[in-house]
Amino acid sequence: MKEGHPEHHFSGAFTKERLLVSGIAVSTLIAFGVTTFCLFTGIFIVFSHLFYIPIILAAYRYPERGVGFTGALAAGYLAEVLFFSGNGLEIANALLRIAMFFVVAVVISSLSGSLQARESRYRGIFETSGAGIFLFSPDTGKIGEMNRECSAMLGYAEGEVPEVSAIWPGYPGLAGALEEGRVEGLDCSLAARDGTPCPVLLSASLLPGRREGCVVVTGTAELKRMENRLRRSEETLRVILNTTDVGILLTDPGKRIVEANTAAVRLFGGAGREDLVGRNPYDLIAGRDREAARAYRKLALRGEGPASGECMFLRLDGTEWPAEISIIRFAQDGAAPERLVLSLRDITERRQAEEAMREEYQRLSAVNEVVTAATASHRLKDLLRVSLAKIVALLGFDHGAVYLMRPGSDTAVLCAREGTSGTLPEVVRRDDPFYLDFVRAGAVHCIEDFSTRYPGSGIRVLAVVPIPGDDGPAGWIRVGSRVRETITRSERGILLAIGKELGNTVVKGMLQEDLEAALASANRYLEEANAAAAEVNLYMDILTHDINNANTIAMGYLQMYLESPAESDGAIVGKSLAAVYQSNEIIRNVLTLRKLKSGSDELGPVQLEPVIRGICSYHTDARIACNGADATVLADDLISEVFANLVGNAIKFGGPTVEITISVEEGEDRVAVTVADTGPGIPDDLKPRLFERNQRGETKKSGKGLGLYIVRMLVERYGGSIRAGDRVPGHPEEGAAVTFTLPRCPPATG
Repeated sequence: MKEGHPEHHFSGAFTKERLLVSGIAVSTLIAFGVTTFCLFTGIFIVFSHLFYIPIILAAYRYPERGVGFTGALAAGYLAEVLFFSGNGLEIANALLRIAMFFVVAVVISSLSGSLQARESRYRGIFETSGAGIFLFSPDTGKIGEMNRECSAMLGYAEGEVPEVSAIWPGYPGLAGALEEGRVEGLDCSLAARDGTPCPVLLSASLLPGRREGCVVVTGTAELKRMENRLRRSEETLRVILNTTDVGILLTDPGKRIVEANTAAVRLFGGAGREDLVGRNPYDLIAGRDREAARAYRKLALRGEGPASGECMFLRLDGTEWPAEISIIRFAQDGAAPERLVLSLRDITERRQAEEAMREEYQRLSAVNEVVTAATASHRLKDLLRVSLAKIVALLGFDHGAVYLMRPGSDTAVLCAREGTSGTLPEVVRRDDPFYLDFVRAGAVHCIEDFSTRYPGSGIRVLAVVPIPGDDGPAGWIRVGSRVRETITRSERGILLAIGKELGNTVVKGMLQEDLEAALASANRYLEEANAAAAEVNLYMDILTHDINNANTIAMGYLQMYLESPAESDGAIVGKSLAAVYQSNEIIRNVLTLRKLKSGSDELGPVQLEPVIRGICSYHTDARIACNGADATVLADDLISEVFANLVGNAIKFGGPTVEITISVEEGEDRVAVTVADTGPGIPDDLKPRLFERNQRGETKKSGKGLGLYIVRMLVERYGGSIRAGDRVPGHPEEGAAVTFTLPRCPPATG
């Protein structure tokens, strides 16, 4: 029909619009003209009804302006009545009619506005609907109108409307059914303009009056594509589910298994999905973990995200296997029922790896503790004792022992023991059956029937751990228990690791002990050689230097005696004798040194008074005063050399006029002896090193520093001490004072 074309619609609407406007104008002019004529001729009854025609037309066409237009008409009509008739009754009638004008205008405008709004709404629905809609005449079979969606779906231009049978080939067969009711949800195909089929879902019914039919179609091409994609996705998903190693169980919800993938069937040891479908999933969980699984299920049903954890499951044959479980809830969506998805991952290998890691950590911890304790000890025996104590404590044994075998030795010696292990041999030979059977192999050997093999030992299980060395075992560790029945594989690994670690330490310890012994022996020999060399050098120095000088001086003075006049021969002979005395003193000192080096340390009580009296009688020309007690000290016969050297030095450096005082003061356990003189004294800077070898004063008197060195050695040999000071404290120029102490010894009785 041509009404369906936009131009026809536009031209038809424009014609209708002009007719209405013309009708309003013409009816208005006629109403005013007839009213003027009737009022002029005196007719006041019929003419006012003519105004209803333009009022109705205007209110219908322009509902929002109909009342205003009626007001204008009413004003014109009232003006005519007032102009042609001044009768009050006619004016009242006119006002009454004007009121009716407004009532009619209001009613018509309201109805027309509602009608136009409804028409606009249905027109909008018709034009903007996502479904294709067309109207047709059941009598003629012509399509009256088709919306844009339907035109686009079938490939027709807007306004181009074919016969209903041209686009709907199945209409003739459904005309009777359409007359009887409505056709709904018909899956069929419409013919496009180019003749290609267009699959649609069609619903059709006759409009009220049954003179026009309405057909609504929805294209199903995209829906079918989506269905195909969904089907392919489902197939892909099923392939993925059946090829993954994660077991998937779909439950309804959590009470009954409705689906299981291939991995789940394999994990539970089934032959097919029918072995699992219909079962209660809780029957497949170990009893001790069912409460935990129910808790996971509650979390999933509350929608708190995937609930996951670890549980022990039961295979169909009753064996257990560990799995990581995750539960996700699929809420009910329309016709889709609520489901719970259980994901199961076999963690047997992970548990085994974790157990291996725990064993390795335990092994490393135990080895670390033993090695730390061992390295804290410096001696080998202490190292073995501490290490053995740690091993017994860490691994829960009752007793233990460690045997070591030195390189090249045929016997192993017991070096450490811990706990009560009965009687153990102190020495084990290489040809002993125990060594041959349990140690030489180099591996941990466990005797779990030890009490049967060796009745009365009280030991139920024994482990022998070799300590590896450079050339075979350097020893072994044996640990045992009176209550345990076995030693686990993990403990055997720990013992073997400890043995290997201790092997390095033990080998180093034995090597260090050998080196220390060799070094100590070498140092001892070296010290003896150095002492002998020093003694030889000392004697050679004295013999080649000191005595030679004294003899040279004596020979010089004697030569002078032969060549000098007779009156001076006495002085020359005296000087020659002094040189000979000096040589004699040197020889005496050397003899004293030899006695110190080779003599024994046997000391006894010695009275000082005879010793001092003998020294004074030797120096008859010197002025020597003695005072103090007759003390007895712990010394030997060399004590006289102390006084001889001190008195000799005082006479030598003080000259013939020197005065010497020997004072003896007896204490509770010490005797203090002071030898003071009026000689030149000792400088303060020389006092701390006066008794060292080769130390001499600042005078030009003869001396090699050997006498005071011998004095210090003798005093220290007796257990005393010596120091140099001033005769008058603070005045070294007024003479020296040497004080030494000796252990006091009560005189012998009987």
